Amino acid sequence: MRYLVLGSGLMGRAAAFDLLRHDDTKELILADIYESNLKSVADFLNDSRVKTVVLDAKDKEQVLEVMKGIDSVMACISYTLNYDLTKAAIKSGANFCDLGGNNTVVAKQFTLSEEAEKANVTVIPDCGFAPGVASIFVENGVSKLDTVEEIHIRVGGLPQDPKPPLNYSLIFAVQGLTNEYIEIVEVIRDGKITQVEPLTEIEEIEFPEPFGKLEAFQTSGGTSTLPKTLLGKVKELDYKTIRYKGHCEKMKAILDLGFKSYDKIDFQGSKISPREFLEAMLVKNLTHENTKDISLMRIELIGLKDKKKLKISYQIIDYYDEENNLTSMMRMTSYPAAIIARMMAIGDIKKKGVVTQEYNVPSDLMLEELRKRNVNIEYKEEELN
Repeated sequence: MRYLVLGSGLMGRAAAFDLLRHDDTKELILADIYESNLKSVADFLNDSRVKTVVLDAKDKEQVLEVMKGIDSVMACISYTLNYDLTKAAIKSGANFCDLGGNNTVVAKQFTLSEEAEKANVTVIPDCGFAPGVASIFVENGVSKLDTVEEIHIRVGGLPQDPKPPLNYSLIFAVQGLTNEYIEIVEVIRDGKITQVEPLTEIEEIEFPEPFGKLEAFQTSGGTSTLPKTLLGKVKELDYKTIRYKGHCEKMKAILDLGFKSYDKIDFQGSKISPREFLEAMLVKNLTHENTKDISLMRIELIGLKDKKKLKISYQIIDYYDEENNLTSMMRMTSYPAAIIARMMAIGDIKKKGVVTQEYNVPSDLMLEELRKRNVNIEYKEEELN
């Protein structure tokens, strides 16, 4: 198999690391606009199957050239490029997946489904942690019930050693973080797709020590295509992000001061974008050296099985990988996407077109693959009165 990983940041590094664990990976092309990033990752991987290419992902001709003969492309760069990259993958005949994170971009990608099907190509957007593999866990739970009433998804990546004032460290691209905090949220309530504001509806959530009581609140993008997929099949569906207590109110106060917009304003004779300025300050102040993180996930489904009311739950507590020097967020975001990239390449995913993860990625196989990578998945069934 020949793979192309676009982007050699943290997520691209972990994706390449995972794809190289397979003997049938014959070549892995790693592409990035910065040669220094490529060298750093190539040195880390230390594998003769790795080839590096300096590439501007906005250069459509160059992108098409590097996609030639590739079985699966995995995009680990800004979601703003995913639509054009999807078009390029279809034109070149390569399967494609990305880390997603923006509902508007994903909706545009789905408009290319007929084109992808005609090209005998599979495209799966939003393949990270959440949006991403969380949707596959949901499908796994839905498959175990006769009918489903409620689905509640809670996911977060946190530093093990939180630092004030926000008790958070940046462990993925800042634009993805601000997108979650600013864009509108889609949920299902009373059986209807409903929009709610991000950074609202704070609830307390408890994990085993040393974590204890944390908070969870509404953020955008985590449900991905689930609201449309499950419309008419479930009464309640929501997704909330997990953080240390107090984070949500502080972040909301900052954004409410006028930092949500990319539109430039006049400032002392210069034009600046409030959101770009905020993102720069977040990078400056939330990038902490040697951050060791944890990823938390809890998904609960309530429904009927053989006329009995059941609650099915999945829980993950995943830690920084000390042996391979990979953050947990790298593992939980890039590994599922890399698994999907390989599934497309070897034919485990058969449907062509732009497709959803739920009902197209074999969920039992995904859970099995994650367990092989030492992801601890706790599964529980509980009968309710």
